[in-house]
Amino acid sequence: MINELFYILPLLVIAGGSLAVLLVDVFMKGRSPSGVFTLLILLAGLVAALVVSPDYSSERLAFSGTIYIDPFTSFITVILIAGAMLCLLMGREYLSGEGVTEAKGEFASLYLMATAGAILFVSAAEMVTLFVGLELMSMALYVLCGSALRSSASSESALKYFFLGSFSSAFLLLGIAFVYGATGALSLVEIAAALPEAPTGLLAIGVGLILMGVLFKIGAVPLHFWTPDVYQGAPTPITIFMASVVKIAGVCVGLRLFWLSFGSGEYYELWSRAVWFVAVLTIIVGNIVALRQRSMKRMLAYSSIAHAGYMLMGLLAPAEFGGGPAILFYLVAYSVMTLGAFGVVMAISSRYRDCADSDDITRFHQLSKQRPLLAALMTLFLLSLAGLPPGMAGLLGKFYVFNAAVKADFIGLAIVGVLGSAVSCSYYLRVIVAMYFVPSEASQSESGEAIVTPSLAGTLAVCGVLTIWLGVQPSLLYDIVEKLF
Repeated sequence: MINELFYILPLLVIAGGSLAVLLVDVFMKGRSPSGVFTLLILLAGLVAALVVSPDYSSERLAFSGTIYIDPFTSFITVILIAGAMLCLLMGREYLSGEGVTEAKGEFASLYLMATAGAILFVSAAEMVTLFVGLELMSMALYVLCGSALRSSASSESALKYFFLGSFSSAFLLLGIAFVYGATGALSLVEIAAALPEAPTGLLAIGVGLILMGVLFKIGAVPLHFWTPDVYQGAPTPITIFMASVVKIAGVCVGLRLFWLSFGSGEYYELWSRAVWFVAVLTIIVGNIVALRQRSMKRMLAYSSIAHAGYMLMGLLAPAEFGGGPAILFYLVAYSVMTLGAFGVVMAISSRYRDCADSDDITRFHQLSKQRPLLAALMTLFLLSLAGLPPGMAGLLGKFYVFNAAVKADFIGLAIVGVLGSAVSCSYYLRVIVAMYFVPSEASQSESGEAIVTPSLAGTLAVCGVLTIWLGVQPSLLYDIVEKLF
């Protein structure tokens, strides 16, 4: 038992830290540095994940077969905690401006609990633990989306996410029940072993319902409709967290679940056809609708939908075709680029915090003259998201998933992905044109100075360096993720 507790030390540190934040906040009567304390807890969790990583060198199970102890889990845990740290560093000093003026201790506790839920979600080796991790993450996020108590948009986003997320969780739970009824097993490995003798019809329904629950979490079409409204209405630090950490968790759970439990024979054919159509629709809808957006947060939300479609291409390509390493490389690169882009949007919209359209694209007019470094960083992130030089990280990420799809004989899907990437250049380049070539329409009296805190500046610099590094030295990351499969 002591050894098993040591294996899940990162989860224990962050979950325990969530409770500790509440206690400190109570005894200090709101005067505690919740943001700094939360960062220290996440840093401790990251150190713990690195310390226990040698014990994850081989694949095995802990806690009576409910938790995976393997290199894949170790890598994703590190990425999730690092992503949560970057999100908090980027946005903690903007919470008051975003409307989160009260109960910051509760905010920090829920933030840590959402991170712990994401770790449990991706570590689960059986369905009940997986569902508990999902609900732990989701319940905290429902409240965090509505944490700007005096903002009607924040309350609306929380309600939409709660109701729609509850439906998706219900579908997932019902799917788990069908799978259990068909196989008599809840363990992912035992489900795979029981497939040959399971009733095909009952199991097909269960797989379909589970697929719906996973697709909702990653924001894939047709379960994407919550994404733009929630991303726009939620406080921007939470939007950044959902666009990176939550998407990483959802994609990795889908990867493990469908490859391990349902990755053989007719069941692969069953869900792969559905995922093929979903990927095509997600790429097309995400890119086409993004063309019409003036709100930067909504544009990046639809962009994230399109990128979910590219990630699904890797899901279709089995491990022997390189789909797994391609997805993980793409996830890391996408998260870094998206973190940076949302960070710049948060800094610029802080100038117009009293306006309803604070993140409108017109706010970026002539940004190159007002804030040349911010404009240069935003250009780097957008070009990388589009897959254009010098944003080589995004280009290589797309190359890896497209290449895996072609090797797996999904050539038509790869063509759709390339065409979708070409369409995406339009709305990414439109922002760059606005920053460098479109005259500003706002007078100085209509706005204040853009707020770029030291923590945001440092985080943007880290994202910029990582974006360049992943493009210049992709093999350093790709070689690591390739060994996980």
